[in-house]
Amino acid sequence: MKRSNQHKPTPPRWAHCLLTWLHPANTLEEVEGDLDELYVYWYNRAGPTQATLRYVLNVVSVLPPFVRRRQQSNQYTHPSILHPDMFQNYFKIALRNLFKQKVYSVFNLLGLALGISCGLLLTLHIKEELSYEKDFQNYDRIYRVATTEWSKSSPPLAGAMKPYFPDIEQIVRFSSRGTRVVNSEFNEQGESTGYFADSSAVPVFSLKTVAGNPIRALAEPASIVITQKMAAKFFGKRNPIGRKLIFDSNEELWVKAVIENLPENTHLKFDYLASMPTFYKYVPESLTGNKGWMFGWTYVLFRHKDDVAKAEKRLMDFLLTYYAPGNEKDVRETTEFARTVRFQPLTDIHLKSNLIQEMGANSNIVYIYIFIAAEVLILLIACFNFINLFTTQALRRAKEVGMRKVLGARKSQVIGQFLGEAFILTLLASLMAICLYEIALPFYNSLAGKQVSAWEIFRPDNLLIIGLIVLSIGLLSGLFPSLFISHFEPITSLKADKLPKSSASLLRKSLIVAQFVVSAFLIMATILIYQQMNLLRNKQLGFDKEQVLIVKLYGKFKEKVLVNTELFKNELTRNHSILAVAQSSNLIGDDLSVESVTPLNPPAGKDYPSVKVARVDEDYLNVLQIKLKEGRNFSHQFNDSASFIINERAVELLGLKNPVGAIVVNDSDKRQGKVIGLVRDFNFASLHNQVEPLVLEYKPQFSGNLLVKIKPGNPQEAVAFLKNTVEKLAPNTLFSYSFLDERVDALYTKEDNMSGILNGFSGLAIIISCLGLFGLVVHESKIRTKEIGIRKVLGASVSNLVGLLSGSFIKLVLIGILIAAPLTWYLIDKWLQGFAYKIDIHWWVFVLAGLLIIAVALLTVSFQSIKAALMNPVNSLRSE
Repeated sequence: MKRSNQHKPTPPRWAHCLLTWLHPANTLEEVEGDLDELYVYWYNRAGPTQATLRYVLNVVSVLPPFVRRRQQSNQYTHPSILHPDMFQNYFKIALRNLFKQKVYSVFNLLGLALGISCGLLLTLHIKEELSYEKDFQNYDRIYRVATTEWSKSSPPLAGAMKPYFPDIEQIVRFSSRGTRVVNSEFNEQGESTGYFADSSAVPVFSLKTVAGNPIRALAEPASIVITQKMAAKFFGKRNPIGRKLIFDSNEELWVKAVIENLPENTHLKFDYLASMPTFYKYVPESLTGNKGWMFGWTYVLFRHKDDVAKAEKRLMDFLLTYYAPGNEKDVRETTEFARTVRFQPLTDIHLKSNLIQEMGANSNIVYIYIFIAAEVLILLIACFNFINLFTTQALRRAKEVGMRKVLGARKSQVIGQFLGEAFILTLLASLMAICLYEIALPFYNSLAGKQVSAWEIFRPDNLLIIGLIVLSIGLLSGLFPSLFISHFEPITSLKADKLPKSSASLLRKSLIVAQFVVSAFLIMATILIYQQMNLLRNKQLGFDKEQVLIVKLYGKFKEKVLVNTELFKNELTRNHSILAVAQSSNLIGDDLSVESVTPLNPPAGKDYPSVKVARVDEDYLNVLQIKLKEGRNFSHQFNDSASFIINERAVELLGLKNPVGAIVVNDSDKRQGKVIGLVRDFNFASLHNQVEPLVLEYKPQFSGNLLVKIKPGNPQEAVAFLKNTVEKLAPNTLFSYSFLDERVDALYTKEDNMSGILNGFSGLAIIISCLGLFGLVVHESKIRTKEIGIRKVLGASVSNLVGLLSGSFIKLVLIGILIAAPLTWYLIDKWLQGFAYKIDIHWWVFVLAGLLIIAVALLTVSFQSIKAALMNPVNSLRSE
């Protein structure tokens, strides 16, 4: 044996060295052993030469480049968190935990879905408000000529402006025709609203032609362009082109073109446009050439967006040329006026314009800020809720996290897993939110006065918004819990029987406080806004708006009433349900005519601001119960054709020491007369503004409305009687009526809508907060089950245990209320600055709101606390 070992053949040393130097280290040992054994075999069988040759050839065959050198690695290769297999794993784990912790999952999904559905509704509302005028192709190049006070301008301004400014491509004027009764050749009857307009309205606002030639139509007298809606209303499926429409029974206009309906999101609201040559046919040249007559609205289309800056620099020179002031005083006044003139962007009109005599009531950018704040706050509540509940759920999975880390999972993988689960939950909540959105949409449309379609949500841009909301909420809600859990130490996690003590507890408490700060703010703000709206609705306006019917006076009906007014009024008041009848040119809430009224022989150099003027008859004050302070009412017994009744603000403005008997002059119609009466100030416009100076002129012939005071109790009887009377007096007259109190209430539609929307969302905010609170109480009672059992064994009563479980949460709610109260007071006080008449903010509002919130929170936590306190201590001690 010893002899045999001494003669064991060995391969050549140099070949062996070559093998050990160059062969990859990871397989060297196996290859070296195999070749040694083969060398011995070859040696014994074929001799040393053959064995050496074969050994060398085999060594060469296992050297690079025939065998690739590999780096030896002892580390496990981690798969990417974006790998499809990992996604599949995350999804599976997420669904498993979703069903495993059903209570938390339901609260989490429901709270988040409510928050997202509120966010969707508010987002679409804000988006719709911000989209005004943007359906017009050239909206970013259209500007309105306005001053800082007036929205209107004079008739000749457009004609002078166009050649002076080469940057202006088109210019168009609109003048209101109001709402008139229209009859077609086919006995179709209804009311329509229209404007006189230049033919350039078509290119400026890109009005789309359906039939005829609207540009040519608006350049011809007695012709009109109607919308598709009006064409369908008066002509059905007949061709309207060349047909006649009769306005107020006395004006015939011919339909020359049909255009598409205007978009809903524009301040331009009309059914038809009458040509401007028709306007010039009716109005005398002394007015159409008057540079001081604010007759209508002038819109300018610039060639390029940047041209407006160049035009504004030349505006002062243009106005000085246009008005051509004669003396130094006129130059100074014209210069001051010119400083107020501007090109107002079309897109600013809806939200940022509240000038004198707007085309219609505009909204306010403040309401957009309020809705954005409400949306952000509600989404934050939902996110806080989600973070709290998701963190609580995740903490219960500490052992799972510890086991994953022991098996090699990295922090990034743990973060990816929990973040992925947060996104999956957010996505599921978003699908639920879309269902809730569809359910809530009819209520929202009713509250907001909108007509949002159920399919609106599925437009690509809205789907993109939903995607952004999901992404934002998923990141915001899931990032903290994921980062927090990924820092668990594996040993601590695996050893822990209960949840690890950590900063998560402090975070949860902070988020509960934040949730109730927001909820308390919304509820307190809602109560205060409701009080303000109540003030607007119920404030003593200085006249009686109740039981007053408004009947439109026009055409042959008006002619017959004016021919024998007394006889007509007596005929009406014979009915026991009618108390009095009056006539007026305008109604409460209308934008009254603004005219220059001054005392006779005013002091030299003194300027008087314009006043509001209304034309009424002798029964106007009686029907509206407006009190005379001094003097007398208009009367048939006197010649009051040049008499005036003024209010206290007008006395103050005109500086009249003894107003009754004073002579004043209306410069607008060159009428001079005596002030015969003084009325107390009454709110003839909305309460957003203080009472303005008012002059009433006795001109029944200018009336456009009948004001009928009826007895309370049975308005239907009065309406039926009036309708029959009107039909007898003027057959085929459209009986158009409304109630004055509804008209006054309509002045606050925007505020009412905002109040209604905030009421709804405040309720949802407290529901979302309570959902989260309930989930946390369930969690708290579970982890303290054994403690509750021990306390019961030691004699603790149910009330003590309920107090123990509920007290800590109620303290947090109380802190939230205390923080919200001063914040609400400050912000609501700022909002109230926009009203001339506003409520006082009382301390009891905050106490009431606080008690309400505490009551709801107590109700929420008590149920689970009582349930836990009533549990059998034996079962409690067996838990874990």
